[in-house]
Amino acid sequence: LIVTQHHAMRAIYATQPNKWLSGVSIHSAPALRRRAYNVTQNLLLSTQTKNTDGRNHVAQVRSALPAGPLPYERGWAWQHVLLNRRLKCMRTMQQQTLNETNDGIGDTNAEENAIDGDNNDLILLFEHEPVYTLGRGASEDHLTFLNAESDGGAEKRRRLGRKYRGKDASRLNIDQSYRATLQQTLSAEREVDHLSNQRTTPVYAPNGSPIYRIERGGEVTYHGPGQLVMYPLLNLKHPAFEQDLHWYLRQIEEVIIQTLSEFNIQSNRDKINTGVWVGQDKIAAVGVSSARWITTHGLAINVNPNLDHFDKDIMTPCGIEGRGVTSLANILGTKCPTVEEVGEVALRHFSDVFRVDLANTRP
Repeated sequence: LIVTQHHAMRAIYATQPNKWLSGVSIHSAPALRRRAYNVTQNLLLSTQTKNTDGRNHVAQVRSALPAGPLPYERGWAWQHVLLNRRLKCMRTMQQQTLNETNDGIGDTNAEENAIDGDNNDLILLFEHEPVYTLGRGASEDHLTFLNAESDGGAEKRRRLGRKYRGKDASRLNIDQSYRATLQQTLSAEREVDHLSNQRTTPVYAPNGSPIYRIERGGEVTYHGPGQLVMYPLLNLKHPAFEQDLHWYLRQIEEVIIQTLSEFNIQSNRDKINTGVWVGQDKIAAVGVSSARWITTHGLAINVNPNLDHFDKDIMTPCGIEGRGVTSLANILGTKCPTVEEVGEVALRHFSDVFRVDLANTRP
């Protein structure tokens, strides 16, 4: 899809022709510059793929499920590479339009203004290798195994600290070497390779699983084989959605509830704690983040994971005392579906709940 500065300025001219006909300088018209910014946002939204069935929005699906469990670092990297490419696209379009308001010269160089798939909403599907993650504000106290260590877990608590940014921090983040790659022309896969190979040394749980602090909301949680992980990257500014993270969380929970219902599992929300429950036991975790209203992270449904990884001697799942963890396999026994089968059902209900159509693309 091609969007040029020329198109943006024609839209501004159409809404405020008197500004142009009267010869008023754009430099002395901050309102017009603000209008240029708004037009840029509208153009960015209009470049996202549309359909003709009344929903007017399509999200692309990239599934890594056929590959089996992948390192968590790689799934995390894919989210950030795609997010940063989209933010860069938005900044470029905004700057082009603002430049246009200043010089009044249309740029019809389609190649320089081309927007490829970087501005599309996406849904990523993963199954991870074993890992524990702490949300940005999570307490290390919910890693209960630390209490049994000789130093009371002091060293590991330090490295996992919410404010700690030292070189030995067990934190996944965007380092300066990755930021330098943003100035280069690399494929998304090459960017993912670079970002997922950062020298971040994790803390390890007694069962050998790595532990990282990351930027999502929520407390400590576990990801591993037998668990469906879905990361929607949605622009909540799009008219198809609401610019409200609380609304978004409830929608994600509804996707899970409807998915489980299809397997004859009755589940529910909790008035206090985010996620989805079967009785008193948690069957799906929800934790999200956003940048300029573009979401990352998402949901994890326990299909057939090793529930020993949720042992209270290792952690307090999601920081919630007195509650258990369950899975589809725990409830359905031999009738439990595969992770891929649950993924297909979850995508269908995602489409219904968010009222978007889904298009499969390369993994």
